[in-house]
This record gives sequence, structure tokens and C-alpha cells, in this order.
Amino acid sequence: MPAALQAKLLRVLQEREVERVGGKRPIALDVRILATSNRDLQVEVQSGRFREDLYYRLNVFPLHVPPLRERVLDIVPLAQRVLQRAAQGRTLTLSLGAEAGLTAYSWRVTFASWKM
Repeated sequence: MPAALQAKLLRVLQEREVERVGGKRPIALDVRILATSNRDLQVEVQSGRFREDLYYRLNVFPLHVPPLRERVLDIVPLAQRVLQRAAQGRTLTLSLGAEAGLTAYSWRVTFASWKM
């Protein structure tokens, strides 16, 4: 997240209000923020790429979800759920070969592989 956007987000969290572009008065907010990242934000703070004050504002209730490669038993149920949602009422199932392929996959994603 660019530094300018970090500053704006921090201001919104602290002031609990926003002003619309072209607006003349602030709008009060009562919101909860769920923030997630695939980067280690403590490392980003130490390197100066993420604001320390914003980090501590967002890190009120940290919840660590291990990557999928560390939760092999979750892979097949997740894949079955996605398949059922995509099936739109039809009955589709994963073959044993598909299940084996999904659980054997390394599930490592690099930033270079993301198309942004």
C-alpha cells in the first residue's frame, strides 16, 4: 500500500470520519476493519515500507491463518466446496486423482506469479 494511502487510512481510523470528494462536511463512521496481508508486516514496518502507527492500529486482534501448504487436510474440503458452488445445482465430485494432485501440489505463490 503506498505511503500516502497508509496516511489516509490511518487518519480515517483515528478520526472515525471521511469526507466525500467534493463534499462539504465530514461523514461519521462506525466501522470495523479486517485487514489481511501475505507479507510479514513487522518486517515491512522495520524496513520502512509500512507505517508503524498504522500497523499498531490494525494489529489489535491478530489472527494467524497458516498457509494452505501447512493445512493439507483442508485442501480437499475447500476444493469440494468451491466445486459445489461452481456446479450451480449439478452434482460434481472430485476424482481421486484430482484429490491426490491437489494435496501433492506445493501451494507456494510468488509475487511474480500474480498478475496485478
